[in-house]
Amino acid sequence: MSIEIWAYIHILLFVFWLGADVGVFTAAVMAKSPQRSFETRANLLRLAMIVDLFPRVSFALIFPVGLQLTDALGIHPITPAMFAFGWGLAIVWLPLIFIGFFMEGKPVANVAGTVQLGLEGVVGLLFTVVGLNSLATGAPLGEPWFAWKIMLFGLVFWSAMAIDLCFRPFIAPFMEIGREGSTPEREEAVARAINNTLVAVLTLYTLIAVIAFLGRVKPIL
Repeated sequence: MSIEIWAYIHILLFVFWLGADVGVFTAAVMAKSPQRSFETRANLLRLAMIVDLFPRVSFALIFPVGLQLTDALGIHPITPAMFAFGWGLAIVWLPLIFIGFFMEGKPVANVAGTVQLGLEGVVGLLFTVVGLNSLATGAPLGEPWFAWKIMLFGLVFWSAMAIDLCFRPFIAPFMEIGREGSTPEREEAVARAINNTLVAVLTLYTLIAVIAFLGRVKPIL
């Protein structure tokens, strides 16, 4: 496909990633409020989970599409092995996302979530190391802006992990509110989990914004 097509797909993935994540962010903030009924809060969370599917899928696809765009633009030579790694990662990652979404609450979804976290941790480390090594030695990425972009992309993986891990403590106290009613302790636990999650989300937004700037402007660093 042409440069224009890959660039268009890349832009769409950024739009669905960042734009949809704002909806998840807003719904989570609204669900935190004890002034709303539990049913309303639960419905907001269900909405957030549905919308959250879009940024997760976009995240899984943006790396291989980015490789295609990088190759088309001639920014950096992309080998067949790199293409295989990028698209192979997406092929493994996407089923984990859909298993977690459609099989929620079942053991297989928990396994998929654990595997996904491990995958994000390993791949995030790989990108961070490649970026830092390139900044220090000029290899394998010679352009500093590109090395920074790859290094920050590694941190995106860790931010995504942080979002999932910070949200997990929310589930138990929120379900207790639904079964047994609200208490100050349960509401405090819910608010703390959401607040921690939102810090990770804002970190992710910042990283994505900087990465997009580096990819578009390509500043001399």
